[in-house]
This record gives sequence, C-alpha cells and structure tokens, in this order.
Amino acid sequence: MVNGADDPQQRKHSSLPFLSRHDGAPPTPPPEGYQHPRRFPSSPFAVPVGAPEPPEPQATRPTNRRLRHPFGWSAVAVAAVFALVLLVALAMGATDAIYGATMLAVQLIVAAVVVAAVVIAPSRVLGSWALAIVLVLNVGTVGAMSALRTSAAGDYGDQPGHEQPGHAYPGIKDVDENAILQAPSLEATQSRMDELSTRIRAELSDEFGFTWVKVSDPLQRNERNGYGGESMLQQYTAPVWATQQPVHGYGDKLDVMSAIDDVLREEGVYYSLYPLNEPYDGISDDSLEQLYGSADPAEQVRWSYYTELAEPGFGTAAPESPLFYAEMIDLTHDDTGRWTKQQEAENAKNGTPMEGVQLMFYGTQLLSEADRDAFEKALEENPAP
Repeated sequence: MVNGADDPQQRKHSSLPFLSRHDGAPPTPPPEGYQHPRRFPSSPFAVPVGAPEPPEPQATRPTNRRLRHPFGWSAVAVAAVFALVLLVALAMGATDAIYGATMLAVQLIVAAVVVAAVVIAPSRVLGSWALAIVLVLNVGTVGAMSALRTSAAGDYGDQPGHEQPGHAYPGIKDVDENAILQAPSLEATQSRMDELSTRIRAELSDEFGFTWVKVSDPLQRNERNGYGGESMLQQYTAPVWATQQPVHGYGDKLDVMSAIDDVLREEGVYYSLYPLNEPYDGISDDSLEQLYGSADPAEQVRWSYYTELAEPGFGTAAPESPLFYAEMIDLTHDDTGRWTKQQEAENAKNGTPMEGVQLMFYGTQLLSEADRDAFEKALEENPAP
C-alpha cells in the first residue's frame, strides 16, 4: 500500500508554486485586467497569413551642419576667387600687380574673413578648407613664383633682358658716376676697416682685459643698379669680432664705448659714436623696448652705437659712407628670456658668445680697383637713362 505522502502524483502537485499557499506570490490581476496589456503571439516565429512584411530599416546619414553654414561657404568662395585672381595675374606675368597695394589690401580682407570662419564654431570645417587655400595661394607664394618666372625669362617691364633702358648700367641710379670714381676703392676701404678694427680690439684688450673671437667671415656681393640689373659696385661687410667676456655694469658699458670713441677720434676718419638705444625724438618707448629690451639704457639687454666715415663727400649724389657699429649684449636684464633664446641660436650657428661686445664695419657702393677700367668703358657703352 502506498502512503499518501509518497504518492508521486501528490508530490507533483504539491511542488507547484502557490497552490497550497499564497504567501509571497505576486498580486493577482484586477478583475478588468491590466490597462493595454501586452499581447504576445502564440509562436514567436509565426507570421499571420496575408500580413505585410515589415519594411527593411533604411540607414539615415546624419547631416553635418558644419558643412552647410553659409558663412563657411562664403569664406571658401572668397578664398577661391582670390586664388583664381592671383593665378590669372601669375599667368599674365603681372608681378607688380600681385605685389601692389590693392592686392595686399584685398589679401588682408580675405585673411580676416577666413580667420573669422575658423573662429566661429559652426563654420570651422569650411573655414579650415578656406584657410588651406589661402596658405597655398596668397600674395607671398604666387608673387614669389611670378618673380622667379620673370627673372628666369629675363623679362623686365615688358622688355626682354638687356633691352630694358638702364638694365646694363654699371653704376647705381641717382649716384654720381664721377663721385664713384673719386671715392675710396673697395680694397682701400677693406684695408682701412681691418686696421681700425685691429686698433680698437687691441685698445679694449689692454684697458679691460678682453679676449676676442671672430664670429663671421667677410661678406661681399654686387649692388643692384636700380634699373633691374646688377651694377659693378660692391657691398662689403668686414669680419665681425666679439669679446669672450660680458659687460654688465652701466658705468662699465659707458667706459667701453668711450674707449672705442677715443680710437675713432685719434684715427680721424669716423665721427663720434652715436647711441641708437637711447630715447630721442621719433622713437617711442615701445619701440625701444622691442629693439633693446627697455626704454631705460640702464636696464637694456642690448646697446647699439654707430658712426660713419667723416671724410667729406662729393655732394648729395655721392656713394653712401661706410658705417661702423659697436654693440653689447647683457642678459642680466632679460626678464622674458627672448634675448637668451636668440643668443643661444646665434651661439649654436656660428659660436657667437652669449654676452659681450661686438664690432662690425659695413660699406656699400664700393668700386674695386680691378674693375675701374671696365667700369669706365661700361659707362660709355651703357650710360644711365
């Protein structure tokens, strides 16, 4: 006989939840049922006969509002039109027009529009496109290409090569030819500069214990004649010398400049030194601060004195006089670090000492003795227009 407690059927029904007790069971539905009950199909895979197939979802591409901003497209259009104008001018060889004041003014307007488009967030993408156009095609790049093309073709003022009036003139426009022949030659000027530089360095070494290092070799190149060609006159920069010791005190700097001035006075060929770094009419304090580190000479990073040859010239059309510069660098007053970085770059390039005194002689419109006869002959064959 099977016990009721061991009856399998009884055990099956007794194991079903919530049959014998309702404690813990979910609440029963209300008599009317739930509002808008969810209805499931009897089979999740069964599709009613005749029911239309659901449409396939179509991918929608979001629209980038940054590509629709009207100001952005305006910037692109302005940049493109300006680039087209420059290319047309390049094709026509109009180098003067590219570098003209009108084109430069238009360039500034175009740049302002492009920068505004880049700054405004909704038009930034299109503004970047416009900026790319301006960076590639602008007055600078197109003008340089036009100038190179004109130079390579030998086309100056719609006249090829030496057919332009004055192109082969050996002198310089508005400089008297006789004054050029009477002025000291290139070789004489070089010799005088070297001798005076040696005297100044020896005097400063004796008085202040300076030692010197040459920071640049002499440079020489032809002067332009003012008619689209090269003259036979030379521009010359003597070797630049610098002290290996700094000069920091305000009084010490004045003493060094005074010692240099004494040598110039004894030599009798240059005027007294004139300070460019001191305040004077026509220059603002902001300019002095930008050029020399401060408007106050006692707090300046850079001192710059200059003079020129004191020998009498030959009228207003005489060649320019040779110049002499004496400069000092004192980084103890460099509060911004700008001058220190600049001196570090010079030191890495040519070994220029970070601080100290520098001497430089510079001459222009100089005729070599070796070119004198050729110069006179060229004047006969190619006189000034």
